[in-house]
Amino acid sequence: MTTSQKPSITIYKANANPIALSEICAGLEEEGVLYEVVNISYSDVKTLAYNAANHSKLRVGIGITNESAALQLKNLPIDKPIFTIELGTHQAYPCCRKLGTNAARAIKGNKLV
Repeated sequence: MTTSQKPSITIYKANANPIALSEICAGLEEEGVLYEVVNISYSDVKTLAYNAANHSKLRVGIGITNESAALQLKNLPIDKPIFTIELGTHQAYPCCRKLGTNAARAIKGNKLV
């Protein structure tokens, strides 16, 4: 579900881990929230997430690289994302789905998982 015309969560990716990105998107889709994926030249994951949150009409952003993923809200400092996941193991992928789910729940005001 990718869109740029309706309010959506923004995902900034820089050389993103494709499995982790797919899991994050699946978590968002399960919650019925639209998202937009934007390719960005390399940056650290916290900066990606912070800038994505500031770009998102919903004030929630996700940053993802090949090594990590982060969930950020617009009001939080750049160095304080809600969640950060270190990627590279199969155990990290279920956490990526939860990251997507929690991003969606944050905009809905629902309890995080």
